[in-house]
Amino acid sequence: MLALSTKKTSLVYMSGRGVYFKADCLELLKNIQSNSVSLCFTDPPFNLGKFYANPEFDDIWEEAKYNDWCRTWLSELIRVLKPGGTLAIYCLPKWGIDMGSWLNRRPEITYRSMIAIKMKNGFPIRGRLHPAVYSILYYTKNGAKPTFNVVRHRMPVCRKCGAEMRDYGGYRKKFKKYEDENGLPWIQVSDFWEDTHPARQHKARKNTVNELPLFVPERMILMGSKKDDVVLDIFGGGASTFHAAQMHDRYWIGCDIDPEPALGRFASVWGREEATEIPQKVRECFEPSFIGAQQEVKKEKKVNPVQKVEVPANGELLLRYNVESKSKVLGF
Repeated sequence: MLALSTKKTSLVYMSGRGVYFKADCLELLKNIQSNSVSLCFTDPPFNLGKFYANPEFDDIWEEAKYNDWCRTWLSELIRVLKPGGTLAIYCLPKWGIDMGSWLNRRPEITYRSMIAIKMKNGFPIRGRLHPAVYSILYYTKNGAKPTFNVVRHRMPVCRKCGAEMRDYGGYRKKFKKYEDENGLPWIQVSDFWEDTHPARQHKARKNTVNELPLFVPERMILMGSKKDDVVLDIFGGGASTFHAAQMHDRYWIGCDIDPEPALGRFASVWGREEATEIPQKVRECFEPSFIGAQQEVKKEKKVNPVQKVEVPANGELLLRYNVESKSKVLGF
C-alpha cells in the first residue's frame, strides 16, 4: 500500500524566490489558496515499487486506489491554478492514459497537448517492447487567456563533424533569423522531445532520488509562464523544477516528504545561506495564518537544515546548469 506521511507540514527552506516544505502534498495543498499559482508542474511517483530510501513512503498500491489518489491531488492542482494557468504532469504512458481520460472530462480545464519524451535507458526486457517514452500531459485552466511562449532548442548537429543532422528543405531559410554566433538556428520545440537523456547519466546522482533532467521542467516553465509568475511542484524530488524556475526569474513553491535531496541541490547551486523573509508574491498564494505561522516557527527554532545537508557529488555539474540552458523563448 502507498503510505503517505501524517507528520505536520514544516517549512525547511526559504530563498529570495521560493519556499520548500517537508510535507505530504495533500497537506500542503490544503493551505494554498484557490486561483493563486500560474503553473503546476509535477513528476509523481509511478507506483512501480521503487525504493525511495524513506520509511514513510512505499511506492506500491492497487491500481484503482493509485488512480483515486492521483485524482485527489490533480483536483487540488486545478483548484489552486489561476485562470489561464498551466498544468503539466510528467508520467508514464500507462498512467497518462487514465489521467488524461479523467482530465478531459473536467470542465475547468482545456487539453493542449501530450508531449512525448524519448528517455531510453537500461536494457531491453524479454517479451516486451523496450520502454523509451515518457509523456507530459499539458492542460490550461479556463477563464482567462492561457500563457504560451514559443520555446526553441538548438538545431542538432553531428558530435564528430558538426554538420546539421536534419534536412529542413525549403524551410531552412526561415530559421536564419534565429541563428546563433556559430550559424546554427534555434528550432521551435514540438510535441516530441528526442534531445533527451535520463538524469541518472549524471553518475554521482543517488538512484533513490526522483530527479528529472533540468530541461524537462525548464521547457514547460518557459512555455507556460511569465517572469515573476509562481510555479508549484508538489513532488519536489531532486528539485529540478525549482532550479529551473529560479534560473528563469519565476517564484516557486515545493514540497516532499523527504526534503534532503532538494536541499542538497539548493546548497550546491545557491549556497547555504537562506533568505530571511518569504517573498511577498509567494506569501499571497497561502492562507495567511498558515504561512505566517510557518515562518515564525522556523525563525524561533532557528531551523536551517540546508547548512548541514550533504552536497551532491555532482555539484559542479549542477553549478554549470545554473548558467546554461538548452531552451530559449524566441518569438515565432
